[in-house]
Amino acid sequence: MNVTQREAVFQEGYVEADGFRVRYVEGGQSTPAGAVVMVDGMTLGLKALRDALAQQYQVVDIELPGLGQSPVNTQSRTLQDLATTLAQTIAKVAPDKYTLIGTSFGANVALWHALQTPDSVEALILISPTTILPAGGPMASSAEEMAERLLAHPENAQRLLAMDQAVFAQEVALIQRLKGTTHDQEAESKLGEIRCATLVVFGLNDQLVAPEAARVYKGKIPNSNHSIVYDAGHAIAAERPEALINAVADYVEYRETFIVGRQTGMLNP
Repeated sequence: MNVTQREAVFQEGYVEADGFRVRYVEGGQSTPAGAVVMVDGMTLGLKALRDALAQQYQVVDIELPGLGQSPVNTQSRTLQDLATTLAQTIAKVAPDKYTLIGTSFGANVALWHALQTPDSVEALILISPTTILPAGGPMASSAEEMAERLLAHPENAQRLLAMDQAVFAQEVALIQRLKGTTHDQEAESKLGEIRCATLVVFGLNDQLVAPEAARVYKGKIPNSNHSIVYDAGHAIAAERPEALINAVADYVEYRETFIVGRQTGMLNP
């Protein structure tokens, strides 16, 4: 897919779902090519990817309750709860069938949504998920420490360091409470139930997830592939945005035919 990287026009909206007022932005165009639903976790900067996909697809980007500018979320008790909220939100703002993209903590929620609502998700793209084999340990206590962990090159951390400290603290608290940095044994046991085409993307220098995680997804999800992005840490979008756009956009268009051979990972140079 040849993607012209220009800024797309998005409209902001809100819906009531599962007791929350959920913010989303929508842009692009409704075409037979289909719709893309995006779920961002920590503020990792998927705007460039969102803009690129909107050149060809209807794109709906959902802000999970408790992340970003949304109020503190004390209601969700588990990742499954948050996935249920996501499902109710999507039902109001997107078509019946869509490609689902999540990143980091948002990828964990997207994974559970695909398990809970399999008939709606045509393709699943997980960017830097921490569901399987996270590195563990305490969460970062500051944006500076988080930047060191998220990036292969912390000198690229300007945008992360500019993040509102209250937003940072709120997101960290939610991720800790919902065990977003703990290996999800239940989710791993259900990976074989995912039937849609699935792409899992990791940065080669991801410090938050063990390198073996990619093989777990590939080995247990029947129709899956994985892509490793060179010279990138956990926050791939912040360090290698073009490589991420190329891999994700091509997979959205071609799905399982994008990579020849399920046993071969694709390495983005």
